[in-house]
Amino acid sequence: MERTELWKLDKGWIAGYTEDKDLIRRVKRHKKDWKIIADYIKNGRLIGVHFKIPIEQRRPAERMFNTRLSNS
Repeated sequence: MERTELWKLDKGWIAGYTEDKDLIRRVKRHKKDWKIIADYIKNGRLIGVHFKIPIEQRRPAERMFNTRLSNS
């Protein structure tokens, strides 16, 4: 199963992580202000991407990632 998570990062930012290839493509195509913090690669294949998202984009991020922002 593909992991998809959102959590608080720094003041004014949230972080998102996903292993869903379709979601990665949608974010890269439509959300130019979401920065890629890290690409996770295993055996030469992309397995996940870690994004830095402006806090103002929390609701669109929750909808896109289909999850709620974690309190931890």
